Amino acid sequence: MAKPLKYKSMPFGKRARNLFAFLLGELLSIWIVAAAAVILLPTIVPAQFNWSGTALSSGFSFTLIIIALLFSIIPIAILIIALFRFKIVNDYPYLLNMPSFYANAKRIAPSRRSYWVNQYFKILLVGGVYISAILLILVLEIYAAASKNYLNGFLSIIAPIVAIVAVAVLVLLLLKNLYSKMEVEASTRKRNK
Repeated sequence: MAKPLKYKSMPFGKRARNLFAFLLGELLSIWIVAAAAVILLPTIVPAQFNWSGTALSSGFSFTLIIIALLFSIIPIAILIIALFRFKIVNDYPYLLNMPSFYANAKRIAPSRRSYWVNQYFKILLVGGVYISAILLILVLEIYAAASKNYLNGFLSIIAPIVAIVAVAVLVLLLLKNLYSKMEVEASTRKRNK
């Protein structure tokens, strides 16, 4: 059986560090909005709306904390994965579905492999920033709906779904581009041997 590749730990570049910080800021913003809602809104707020945006039932404003908790799962997971990326790639590669990455990494110079790991996880951070922005907008929309007893209706439901699909397409395109660049580097190295 072939021995798995090991990747030398390498710090993120400036852009990836900025994405990491921005994602952390979005996560904190979700919690700040939720905490502000619990403090500023009355105890009982609208909790369910019909398609036209009219409130159907009410619930406790504290449920915004539960929403913030649920909306925190994705950004926290991405932050943890990005932070421990080399530990995961080296010790638990089966946790990540990256067949094209691993296939190309074997043909890339060992000194460049860590660079490509960071590029891969930078794309993960890009997706995380966009998804967290959507979640933050949703928390703000929920807060606004609870404060004015009216939800902006159909767009508040469909727009996030369309945005999440767009982010998924963006991440897939970025990964395809990354794999193409890795392929070029791998084939260039093979020719130069």
